[in-house]
Amino acid sequence: MKLAAVLLLAMAAAPAGAEDYSFDIPGGESAPNRLELSGNLDARYSLINSRQDAPLYALSYYGKDPADTLSQYRLDLYLNGDYRAGATAFHAKTYAQYYSEAESDLSLHELYGTLALGDHASLAAGKRMYSWGKGYAFNPVGYVNPVKDPENPELAQAGLMSFGYEYIKSFSGGSLNNAAFNLVAVPSAETVNAQSSEARDTDLAARLSLLAWDTDIDFMGYASRVNTEKYGAAVSRNLGSSLEIHGEFSRFSNKPRYSMVAGAAAVGSYDGEDWLVGLRWLNSWNLTSTLEYYRNGAGLTRSEFGAYNDFLSNAAVSGSSVTAASALSTARAYFGGSNLMRDYIYLKLSLPEPFNWVYFTPSAYVMINAADGSYLAGLPLSYKPVTNFEFIAWPVLSGGGRGTEFGGRQASAKLDLWLRFYF
Repeated sequence: MKLAAVLLLAMAAAPAGAEDYSFDIPGGESAPNRLELSGNLDARYSLINSRQDAPLYALSYYGKDPADTLSQYRLDLYLNGDYRAGATAFHAKTYAQYYSEAESDLSLHELYGTLALGDHASLAAGKRMYSWGKGYAFNPVGYVNPVKDPENPELAQAGLMSFGYEYIKSFSGGSLNNAAFNLVAVPSAETVNAQSSEARDTDLAARLSLLAWDTDIDFMGYASRVNTEKYGAAVSRNLGSSLEIHGEFSRFSNKPRYSMVAGAAAVGSYDGEDWLVGLRWLNSWNLTSTLEYYRNGAGLTRSEFGAYNDFLSNAAVSGSSVTAASALSTARAYFGGSNLMRDYIYLKLSLPEPFNWVYFTPSAYVMINAADGSYLAGLPLSYKPVTNFEFIAWPVLSGGGRGTEFGGRQASAKLDLWLRFYF
């Protein structure tokens, strides 16, 4: 594997350091047996204003004529459980989605156990959600992270089947304050008989995290025989009490890249870089601003996206239901990501309790495609008038010229109304 040297170097560097002192890991021998249950129920009602001239809308509702405004009502249940007994712990996070008796879904976001190996190390096995990187809306170095939804980067997502090892060390008397090493083994998702996979197709990911010179620094790598190999770094530093800057850089090789060639989807192998620069600023009004610029190295160029949009448009007016269904399947299979193109700017503003309105937090965000000028904007409004209850109103708008990424979305506007009950 090309990244084997990177992983071995990180493993060798993890325990190195100067004078150290003990760092207690939760769930150690002194921790009492404890079971904790928590979660929330979201009753969610959505109003969706359709963009009927969008090719994806025409393909999704081919042969149908729905109204301009659609509605959706569903229940989302998140149930979390944590059990600790001495050096061992068990964690579970479930997610259930209910539309009707005929349409409901139950999935596991996390289900894993941990074992503390003394004061500094631990083992984990199961399905776990990782959070690598420093970015808010994007994570180029989030090699084992679930893919973020830029509309709601804080949304809980499904974790990864894996085995993990973590070593943490704290230091005093020098420029290095903390060091942590993570090694993650990811079994292959490709099976030979629905349950078994080839052992040689197991992927390895490693991260070395340092707090040195008042700066958070991460080095990570991802080694694989069958998937994209990657290595990179992330950094974050506070410049005073109110300003933080962060960045991520990732180099990848043999990454599949889809584009339209002669009216059909073609895949090629691509080497390149992803990167991110950003900042967070808290001003004197208690307004938090998050600004990021993201470069998606394997994204489509503007001309390539135009060819993809022409493919969808031609299928929508083909007069053939088979052609329309095939084009929609191609779009979902190969072009279903949230960021298809190369350059994006993201800005979010959040101001808790403005004008002394207690328990009310408004936010606003906008994501702009720097190549075609299209945008996605939202205004989440949160109000928590009583304990264990929250009301959320979340309007979202998308816009841009014809043939642009966000201007071609099926929905031109959406309003989500949530009643959220915590327990």
